[in-house]
Amino acid sequence: MIHALTFATYAITLDGKPVLPHARAALVDGRVLLPVRALGNALGGDVGYDGRAHTITVQRGAHVATISTNARAGVRVVHGTAYAPLRVAANALGMSVAYDAPARTIALAEHAPSGTVAPPTVIVGDAILPPLRITVVPAANTQVHDPYPPISARFAGAASIDPRSLQVRLDDNDVSADANVIGDQVLITPRKALMPGTHVVAIAGRDTTGAAISHQWSFVDTFAFSTEPPPARNPVSAIWIDRWITPGTNVFDVFVQGAPGITGYVGIDGVGSYFPLQVYSGNQYVAHVFVPNGVNQPFARIAARMTFPNGVQQTIVLPQTINLSTPPLKPMYVITPTPAPSPRRTAPARRSVDVPTASPVPSPPSRSLLTITPVPLPPRTHAPRPSPTASPAPTPSAAPAVAPANAPSATPAPVRTRRPLIRRTLPPAPSPTPQ
Repeated sequence: MIHALTFATYAITLDGKPVLPHARAALVDGRVLLPVRALGNALGGDVGYDGRAHTITVQRGAHVATISTNARAGVRVVHGTAYAPLRVAANALGMSVAYDAPARTIALAEHAPSGTVAPPTVIVGDAILPPLRITVVPAANTQVHDPYPPISARFAGAASIDPRSLQVRLDDNDVSADANVIGDQVLITPRKALMPGTHVVAIAGRDTTGAAISHQWSFVDTFAFSTEPPPARNPVSAIWIDRWITPGTNVFDVFVQGAPGITGYVGIDGVGSYFPLQVYSGNQYVAHVFVPNGVNQPFARIAARMTFPNGVQQTIVLPQTINLSTPPLKPMYVITPTPAPSPRRTAPARRSVDVPTASPVPSPPSRSLLTITPVPLPPRTHAPRPSPTASPAPTPSAAPAVAPANAPSATPAPVRTRRPLIRRTLPPAPSPTPQ
């Protein structure tokens, strides 16, 4: 049991159709290992395991193969699941395999059909590469009835083809600028209607490892116009994508080359927006494509809808498809529950009470007819009330009172003076008269 493995998700296709779009493959020392049982069940095969002999038996139709689980064969067993190298698993199922590392795609193919050429095995250093299986459309020496037939060649078993080294010729014309490359496949659609007769296609170039690829074949076109079509005044000479489309790609550009004055837009399967064509140079236009998150379109088509200055409209659909797989959408709002406050008793806060200190307020003077001159009054004191039997003491004449130090000096309070009382003398009582 090996714990030093890393795992990644790969897309597995069979003859261009997805079989396991999200296969869990193991990676060890730069090699890709596929789950044997999951792959065999997806392809309609039976997989068995012999614990005594430590072998895995794979049967698919009349094809039966045995895979040894020892370390020399490169097989790893992790948690009861056997992972076999890419070539070993494909050969056990009787198929050819092509691997596109940037796109994380593993392309399986059945035995070569008609129109397929299998060159001999290629040996590079100490590594033995499987034989290339070249599949061409239209098939060699076949007849088509289409003035614009789609032409393609797939070099299964080779690495991704380098577009800079690619040379494509149709009959005696160099059409390399019109060709498109997707992994190990070359696609081209004629820009001019083909005349009836035999046509020869020649492709040459190199893949990303430096290995040379080349192939040539011919087919017959039987389509003939009843009348010669008029030449287009504003033809479109080329349309292409500016980069490789790998899972997670959100932004890329679509270029269109043609005569000046073209307007239009670009549409893509799975994307609800249209991207207008903008002038890039004198005879080139570009559409900046932005793919939002949450799009999963494994076989998306790209179409350009164009309007020429003379009013003629034309729609061009690229013959190849792309794999649009963007990251999933993230929630716009995340609601975090607020924890409930703990029932904890808190002592009431003490509030200080400021008691104001009473300040001496002078009492307003009372009105009296005896008031003569306003002089400051001395502070008021409460004198004991005289008893009713005591005779009133004579009141001296009022003298100007001295104002206390803390009395306000702005408005002195009026001082009330009294006139001396005139004491009335009662007449003497009559003396008793002697009798």
